[in-house]
Amino acid sequence: MKDGQIWRIAGAAAIGLSGCATMFTGTTDDLSFDANVPDVRLSIDGEVQGQLPLNIKMSRNFMGGRRFLAKFERAGYATQEFELKREFNTVAILDVSSTIISGGVDVLTGSLMRFAPNQYHVQMVEAGVSAPSAEFQRTLDLYRFALTNYRDLQRDVARGGGDHLVAFAWLISAGDAQAGRLVVERSVSRGHPLVSASNAHKFVHEFDRMLADSAALRGYRLDRNDLSRLPAE
Repeated sequence: MKDGQIWRIAGAAAIGLSGCATMFTGTTDDLSFDANVPDVRLSIDGEVQGQLPLNIKMSRNFMGGRRFLAKFERAGYATQEFELKREFNTVAILDVSSTIISGGVDVLTGSLMRFAPNQYHVQMVEAGVSAPSAEFQRTLDLYRFALTNYRDLQRDVARGGGDHLVAFAWLISAGDAQAGRLVVERSVSRGHPLVSASNAHKFVHEFDRMLADSAALRGYRLDRNDLSRLPAE
């Protein structure tokens, strides 16, 4: 069977099952936002969404001049802005090849594009700070590693250790071998809330809480300027 015939059959099957790609993939994405400090207000294209942490269902529709410009504000902190990134939705693209009508619908509704990434952590900087400090950069690097590799970290915790967990512990402890071993041991012994965390943000919060609960590891917290998770004296 020729390639052209295969694609036509695949396209016909797609039409029969769904009618258009929006049925496969939808026209909205679930986005989650978190920050290193509380009470950060999020606006998207000038519309206030609420305070972080926040989960929102975001339409992919780009008609009407939408930029998907996210703004993060809190009194005493520098306002941050960036455009939410989107990428081609490959499932929708396959369906578009089946019919011009389907493609037209997808372009109008936004199903051709999807938000990626769909989880964001915003590191707010105090107003007037001209350049990030070494402590700020440390926190940023730790959050970046944890948010990017949290699934691998969860697997390592569940099986009692692994390369990602050892590397993360090394970063946390700044190369202190004894402290790094203690981070790994405590992660494994307190593994249930880490392994059961349903997304990257929750995993990071649970990991930081685990460090805060240990007198020996409190000084190695991911964000040592955040006092909200410290246990009561």
